[in-house]
Amino acid sequence: MNRVKIQLTDNQKRALKCLFDDKYQNVWYGGGAWWGKSYLGVVWTWMMCMKYPWIVFAFVRDTIKNLKATTVVTMEKFYADYNIPQEYRGVLNEQKSIIQFKNGSIIRLLEGCFYPSDPLYNRFWSLELTCAFIEESAEIPYTAIEYVRSRTGRMKNKEYGIKPKILETFNPNPWHVYERYYLGKWWENSIFIESLVNSNNFISEYYVENLNQLSEGMKKRLLRGERDFDDNVWMMFRASDMEALRTNEESWDTYYIICDVARFWKDTTRISLWKGNTRLRVLTYEKSSVEETKTAILLLAEQYGVDHRNIIIDSDGVWGWVVDGISYATGFVNNARPVETWTKQNYGNLKSQCAFELKRRLENHEIAIRRDHEEKDKDWELLKQEMMNTYIDEKSIDGKTKIEAKEKMKERIGRSPDLLDTLIMRMYGYLRGLNDIDTYLSSITR
Repeated sequence: MNRVKIQLTDNQKRALKCLFDDKYQNVWYGGGAWWGKSYLGVVWTWMMCMKYPWIVFAFVRDTIKNLKATTVVTMEKFYADYNIPQEYRGVLNEQKSIIQFKNGSIIRLLEGCFYPSDPLYNRFWSLELTCAFIEESAEIPYTAIEYVRSRTGRMKNKEYGIKPKILETFNPNPWHVYERYYLGKWWENSIFIESLVNSNNFISEYYVENLNQLSEGMKKRLLRGERDFDDNVWMMFRASDMEALRTNEESWDTYYIICDVARFWKDTTRISLWKGNTRLRVLTYEKSSVEETKTAILLLAEQYGVDHRNIIIDSDGVWGWVVDGISYATGFVNNARPVETWTKQNYGNLKSQCAFELKRRLENHEIAIRRDHEEKDKDWELLKQEMMNTYIDEKSIDGKTKIEAKEKMKERIGRSPDLLDTLIMRMYGYLRGLNDIDTYLSSITR
């Protein structure tokens, strides 16, 4: 076949160069709408499959249906744009969900969505892949991406000297890609190439006009490539309220300690210290034991003279052992009945009630965070990500208002929302009236 001269944008050329060098293992390509993400992935995959016989690539998206409607269609468009001869085109096998080339190379179409019947992604375990292209990676759980990554480097990589690579493309969003590319987490051997609408010299002027007609939230995301946006009607917290956390007026009152305990020692334990409406600091412990967590809380309480009745600890399930070991501490059970209040409320559980109390106080600028006392500035970005991923459950039953289950958020961001949980649990003190007359009496008798 004659040499094909493919027309690409400058950003696509830069990304393609990174995909063919030995420096980077992960290439992230994103920004706004219409910057040729599918085209980039198709060109890279096709070039590799043409060059190396018997390699195995993967096209990954949330569903195979979406893959066929986007990535596979883009591949056919690429063939047509450059009059690629039939013998050099991959042929889609609908039944097996693979694209087969005559030289033996194949592309597997993989679904990355979460199935309750396959929580450990057993469907990926027997795969042997050379590299993978994950399109709209924000739409699939990070766990799926990890499993796909673990299967690369297993097909002809050593024979051909191919570095196992992952190309991920996505639009800006507050999910796990926010933490990974925007916050700079896991940047080793990785590069993020931002590409916005105005960097694509092949784009139609009418498409830009259409983008300018979108809502402000959509324009932020798709036209300007901004990461912080709140255009989802089910989103609990507004970006402006989050930013105000660090400038709201501080109210110095009674000390509180709030602890979100690690689940089965797999997540992170967060212990936050409050004075009145203000979070002073956060202590972070990776995979700490029950005894280590209790000791840390007691030492902090002794240092600041915190009444044990103002210590609130997550006590769902076996992690209730922590609260049981601290006399007079208050246990927080997420699915417990809401607190009785003077006003009529109809929440599905205690955590939802506290989350809406946090929302109310944020909107009234009644909660503050001391920026100069933050352990790490990155914690602030993690908290914002967690808040941007807190949604009202649109399927609340029996007319009771609830927030979305934590497991759904964990699927999106790839971790537990520990920092947000300590803010939510702090509201329990307000709802129970712990900072009213009872707390005042206890404080003057200490």
